[in-house]
Amino acid sequence: QISQILQTWKINNSYFVETRAAKHVLESVMNNSFVTVTASFGAGKTATLQYVALQMRDVGYDVLPITNPNDLVKYYNTNKQTLFVIDDVCGTYSINQFHLNNWGLVMERIKVLIQNKHTKIIVACRLQVYMDEKFQSLSIFKTCVCNLQGKQLCLSQTEKLSIANLYLKTEATEIMQYCDLYDCFPLICKLSNDNPKRDIIDFFKNPFSIYEYEIDKLYKRRNNGKYCVLALCVMFNNSLKEQWLTDEIDKQIRKIIKNTCEACNINRGTSRLFLLDELKTLEHTFIKKKQGVYTTIHNKIFDLLSFYFGKNMIECLIRNGDSELIMQRCLLERKDDMDSFITIVPPKYHRMYMQRLIDDWSKGILHCVFNNINMKIPEFRQRFLRYLNTLDISAQKQLALTRDVNNKDTVLLQCCQYDDTLLIQWCINHGIDVNQCNYKGMSPLYISAQEGLTKVVMLLLDNTADINKCTDDGASPLFVACQKNHKEIVKLLLDKKAVIHNGMDDAISPLLIAKKMNHTVIVRMLEENGASE
Repeated sequence: QISQILQTWKINNSYFVETRAAKHVLESVMNNSFVTVTASFGAGKTATLQYVALQMRDVGYDVLPITNPNDLVKYYNTNKQTLFVIDDVCGTYSINQFHLNNWGLVMERIKVLIQNKHTKIIVACRLQVYMDEKFQSLSIFKTCVCNLQGKQLCLSQTEKLSIANLYLKTEATEIMQYCDLYDCFPLICKLSNDNPKRDIIDFFKNPFSIYEYEIDKLYKRRNNGKYCVLALCVMFNNSLKEQWLTDEIDKQIRKIIKNTCEACNINRGTSRLFLLDELKTLEHTFIKKKQGVYTTIHNKIFDLLSFYFGKNMIECLIRNGDSELIMQRCLLERKDDMDSFITIVPPKYHRMYMQRLIDDWSKGILHCVFNNINMKIPEFRQRFLRYLNTLDISAQKQLALTRDVNNKDTVLLQCCQYDDTLLIQWCINHGIDVNQCNYKGMSPLYISAQEGLTKVVMLLLDNTADINKCTDDGASPLFVACQKNHKEIVKLLLDKKAVIHNGMDDAISPLLIAKKMNHTVIVRMLEENGASE
């Protein structure tokens, strides 16, 4: 499979212009163990990532594309020159807390691995993910950063002309006056090349409005089958499996397909083979197929589709959309710093949206409920809690005892990422074990200490949280508070007589980690309480 991926990259590379940014990233990888490439959508970060990986392969490196940070540890080989390649790290649209946590769990291990000069890691992430304050906790990602939109690396006019010539040939000069309208100029060139029937000037003036116009036209001209399969791509969060349109499928998938057909004004019983034929007609314009899965030709096209159908079929989307789609792409209230392709849920559908979260919760999809982008907003959490309290007591207790289907987290473990004592108190009131740990042995107290949530730490301690409960690798709440420089929490834990020597299994104590991180105030606090090396 890796050889197939690299072969695809090689084909893609035939349309790659070697820019100053690409040369800089390659040089950075040669000279550093960990390199982060960041840019907005369509600016060329994935293409640059693939170019660099192929260049490194040519000089003798094994190139391993991965998605899970645990694979870094799994496939690490001290005797081989290896380049690990990770695209869209920590989320494609907004930061994915679940993925962020996975990186956090192996971060110290990775720091050790890359001390071996044979091992290199290159990651790419969207600029809005990189700029998220939660991303700042992954310090290793900051060691060598290549921002493709920075002054030193952004595309020059000469480079833009080279890209235009590569894709558009004789039409290149016609559009150069519009080349600075969007950061995603390389993507627009590619999309324009993929749509030979377009008016090139209109396309470069407003490329995404062209796609919106095309979708509208499908519906108005009663090409409802094509319209429907685009909607299905959205409902299944840009991962529409071909077998769902050909083979036996479970009731839930069948229901989603039927509901989407109905919302698109075609018969609920429409043949799935007909839908597959319609899907195939959209290949290379909207859709591509890879290993039996249909996705959009670029993530930005999916951004547009999800926004379009969120605006035009919001009820269908809330009821039938994939849980991660609901988590990442719908806001109940407009925010100043929100992405332009976020769907704003109209007020009349707010209760329906919150009920959808409850439904996902009841199915154990806790990570999508409590990492929902709305949950970052205190006012939404208050509204959600009020809605939760309208349910009958037995339903609330059942929800409280539900654990995540993937990592077995309790609701309390999920809630401890927020500085929200009312939410934590709801968990405690409904009988959730305050000492139940996640699969890495992290307790609610440990997580809240790690996040620097003083009020939550106090509430948990007041409700019999084990102050000395350590993770599987031996780290205590005091240790992580010292590591993260959370002074108030360190003082609180010391006042509550936390064991002062509990540290990592490799004998790094709270005092040693505080000294290593140069947290001088905490060092003094620990020493005043009897800590010594």
